[in-house]
Parts: sequence; C-alpha cells; structure tokens
Amino acid sequence: MATDNEKSGVSRRGLFGFASKAGAVGGLVASFRPFGGVAWAAQTPKTYKKWVVNTPVVDKKISEANFKLTEPAMPQIKEGECLTENILFNIHSATRDRMSTTGITKPGETDNTNYTLARVLQSRDRTYKEGDIIACLGGWQDHQVQSAEYGPQPGYDLPSELVKQLNGTNNPWGYVFRPVMLKMHSSDVLMDIFGTSGTTAYFGIREGGPIMPGDWCAVAGTTGSVGAMVAQILSYKGAHVIGFGGGADRAKWVTDNLGIPALDYRAADFEQQLQKAFPKGIHFFSDGVSGPGFSEIITKYMNPDSRYFNYGSAGAIYSSELPKPGAAKPMATKPTPQGTRPKRSMGMTELTYNMCAEKNIKIDTWQAQEHYQDRIEAEDYMSKLVFIKRLKPINTVVDGVENIPKAVVMQYVDNPYGKLQVRMSQRPLI
Repeated sequence: MATDNEKSGVSRRGLFGFASKAGAVGGLVASFRPFGGVAWAAQTPKTYKKWVVNTPVVDKKISEANFKLTEPAMPQIKEGECLTENILFNIHSATRDRMSTTGITKPGETDNTNYTLARVLQSRDRTYKEGDIIACLGGWQDHQVQSAEYGPQPGYDLPSELVKQLNGTNNPWGYVFRPVMLKMHSSDVLMDIFGTSGTTAYFGIREGGPIMPGDWCAVAGTTGSVGAMVAQILSYKGAHVIGFGGGADRAKWVTDNLGIPALDYRAADFEQQLQKAFPKGIHFFSDGVSGPGFSEIITKYMNPDSRYFNYGSAGAIYSSELPKPGAAKPMATKPTPQGTRPKRSMGMTELTYNMCAEKNIKIDTWQAQEHYQDRIEAEDYMSKLVFIKRLKPINTVVDGVENIPKAVVMQYVDNPYGKLQVRMSQRPLI
C-alpha cells in the first residue's frame, strides 16, 4: 500500500534508505568524457513546463500562490548551445530570499541558479554531446537550453583556468559526469554527495584540517546535507564528533541516523551540556549556521590554535524561524578594528570573530567551487566511502515538475532533513 509520502509525490531517504548502485571503485580516475550521439531528440516534446514567480515573497511568508506555471514552446538551439531534459535539481536555502521584493528573481522569471542534473537531448555545443549526463545550473522547469559558454550565477567569480580545463566549460558547476559515476550512483546521490553539499564537506575538512584521530569536533547543521556529510567523514577519520539539533527530537534523529552524540541547542542548560560533552575543548568546528547566539557559544569553548570551518549562514537566512539557544551569550570582547576581518565570513558576528582572533583560531571561509580543480579527487574519495558504507545520503525527494512549488515551500515549512530535491525524470541514467 502506498504511504502518504508516496501518494503526495514525496520520498524520504534516510541513512539506511540509501539506494546508490555500488559498482567497482577501480578506474575512477579514467577519462571523464562520456559517450554521445544518442538520438534522444526524437522524443523531444513541442512544449515544456516552466514555473515562474507569480508574486514576490513578502515578510518571508512563502506559499504555492507565489508561483505560476507556464508552458512555452520548446526552444530551438543555436550554434554553441544544447537542449537538455532536467532530471533532478536541489532546492537552495536562499530561494525564498531570491523571490522577495528585493530579490534577484522577479515576477515572470524563474530561478536559474539551482544545481541541476540534466540529460543532453540535442547539441550544437563544443563540450556537451547528445546523451551526456551533465551538472549545470537550471530553473524550475523540465527542459532548458544550456551551453559550455555560460558562466556561473550572478555574484560568483569565473572559474580558474584549471577548472575550465577540467570541465571544458566556463562554469565551475557545469561539467559532464564520468560514466562510472552514472553506473555507481543514482541521480539524487549525484546531486547530494557529489554536488555542492558533498564537495563543501570534503574540501572543508581537507582545507580546514588536518583532522587527527581523537580530535574533538563540533558539527553544526547535522540535520542538513553538508553537516550530515561532515559528521560522517570526520567519524571515518577517527575524530570524536558531536552534532546538534533544534529540539530533542532532532537531536535524537542525529544520533539514530548518523550514529553520533547530539545536543539539543534549544535546551535551557545547553551551555552546561556543551562543557560536559567536550571535556578537552573543541579542536574543529564545522559551522553552517553562523549568526548570533549558537555559533558564539560554540566558539567560546574552542581551544587555542583550533580550526573553524565557516561555510554557511543559516542563522541569517532563517533568522526569524531559528530557535535561540537556551544559554546566555559569552561576554563581549573588544570590537574588531575596521577592515581587519576576512572579506567573507558567512554571517560570522564580530563577537565570534574576536574570540577567534584572541585564541589564534584558524578560520577557513570560502566557497566549494574555489577548489573545483580537485573535483575528481573529491568524487573518488567520497565514492570510496559510499562503496564501503561509511558515507550515505540524507535527502528528501519530491517527484514531478508539477510539485516544484510544493517542494520550495517545504524547505521553509517542514524543515526537511538533508538535501531537498525535485526529480522530474526517473529514466535510467545509463
């Protein structure tokens, strides 16, 4: 009998609901150019479905009424372009803000900044060939025109020459998946573990380390995609890992699904629990929350010369919804002289930064694509962990292009575990 989730087009994948295809790990460093020339174009429909903003989001109150479904004619590709069938995309945590009155996605427009897995149907492109399965930036739609010439989303730098050489494109998130990856992993795993979440986790630990066996590591956002992967990789490396959840139920979920202790940061005695949980202090802090409160308290208990990986700002994105920690803030320190802070700190407060400066804590703040010249290295390492069952996806998949508005609203109303994704095609990848 179908479950309620199945009836509604929503499937949830927990740690033990993992369905990646395990194949031989050997040969992962083989050529990443897949085959091409498959005549998918014969099946191309005359129109496609595309959601656009109907009305802007006001006061962070988002609903399905903010979206409008359109059905444009299928575009004709030009020289240097290809037509893709969008298979699956990740919902970005900033989608709601992008749809606001001051956001970049205006009424009548779609959000073209979603990390997307797509199949090339027709091609006049120098890199993307018919039949290729590619990573790209896509909109709320089931078909799209792509090009290796397209650059990254607004506000992001062009890739380095090393990344351009590896990808064959002008976009760090635009590349062809190697056939071995398509054989080993399903579409949702490719976009989660091997998408921006997985690479953020991998490069964060690599660059923010070294992580030594026995290190005490605090991992914020362990109910989310990046945090869940950081926790699993750190555990594999032999560290003592402690996660966090907003409520006793979410803290229990972390323990049940990731196999690590977790603290409820809503608890009135949170700071006392934190002291007890880290008897030797904190050597490494993975922070996807930032903002006031929680991150400031964690930083208070970090050791001198420890490491702080700062990759996200959920504390700013969800500031009105996030429960506040039950403990008081640590004492304020002297203000930081203007102009001495890193250019990017992902929502880190002056108080947090000052404590880091006083204790000589190494702060790593960057975006994953800055290390994408080593993307194949990351894919191979994480494929190994997937193969030996030490790294598994945590995600929620909503099926059907017609359910895109429902999925976006879920991001903010249901607070789903792991990565939230929309799947528009279940055709085999290879």
